[in-house]
Amino acid sequence: MRRGILGATLAIGMAGILIAAPVSAVAGPDGHTGADRARPEQSSIVALSAVERISRSVAGPDGRPQTTQETNKLYRDGQGRTRLESGSTVTITDPVAKTTVRLDTKTGVFTRSAGAQRPDAGQASPATVQRQQLSSAPRSLGTATVGGVRAEGSARTVTLNRDNAKPIASEVTTWLARDIQLAVRTQVVDAAGARYEKTYTDIRTGVSLAADLFTVPAGYRAADPTAVAAVDCPVAVVPNPLFIDSFGPFLGAGFQAGVTDFPNAACLIVNSAAIVESPLWAVDTTPLGLPFFEWFFFDTGLPVPFLPWTAFGASCYQAANLEDTTEACGLVILTVWP
Repeated sequence: MRRGILGATLAIGMAGILIAAPVSAVAGPDGHTGADRARPEQSSIVALSAVERISRSVAGPDGRPQTTQETNKLYRDGQGRTRLESGSTVTITDPVAKTTVRLDTKTGVFTRSAGAQRPDAGQASPATVQRQQLSSAPRSLGTATVGGVRAEGSARTVTLNRDNAKPIASEVTTWLARDIQLAVRTQVVDAAGARYEKTYTDIRTGVSLAADLFTVPAGYRAADPTAVAAVDCPVAVVPNPLFIDSFGPFLGAGFQAGVTDFPNAACLIVNSAAIVESPLWAVDTTPLGLPFFEWFFFDTGLPVPFLPWTAFGASCYQAANLEDTTEACGLVILTVWP
């Protein structure tokens, strides 16, 4: 049996590296261009806290939508460090140290992912990376108040083209609050009708956040790297979507992984590829043949047409055991702020 959404020749078809042509910077709605992203006056990051509300909806066996919802708490300091509290899981991302730490508050265990060395924008990754244009030109939705703040809306069609398989197309809508540097609402709807929506409410700016919010608490122990939590068989992409933010010269990064249900079905990741559009790039941080495979996505700092700007990427995984092969892809969304 074979399940999934990737072609059988995933790695072969993505073996080439396609380098995008240079981007011509033009003035955005307020005059910001993306050609000089490292100006000193662009380095200020707004500290804030907010409530994050996520809704996921898919068609059930009877054709009716099945919806799940979750409510999380977000903190971001003036250095761009973020802390996301989601149930018993706390995720701390440090863009300066290029690390992501996940805390399990129930077990007192933490895992740490360290970013790989960033290659030059045109340099091939040791894994399979392809650069291509994934998104259509943005369609303006005007301005609106979302989560109590003024935001500018835009919509794009994001299409993942795969060899020997039907392209995956999604409609992505983003509402960007320029004044507080936050995508206050993001909605992704695919051709099958699956819907993902993330909205921020109760937004408080100028907050003073304790430094220990962004560190591993005393008494926590490192997780066993060979232990993989069981997920739906045989491969899931986490997080999906992956959201990355860049603020002026502070270039954002993040990790996205394919995880199998090993050892329940002895599934291993046998193939993986990343697809990015400028200014994103990706490098792998783990070898193939394990029950998980991780990509490190990052902003290269290349010019963008204007600011703020949204770019897209994807990571795809092929898992296999003796009886089955399954494939899955995850979306990556980079927002470049002035």
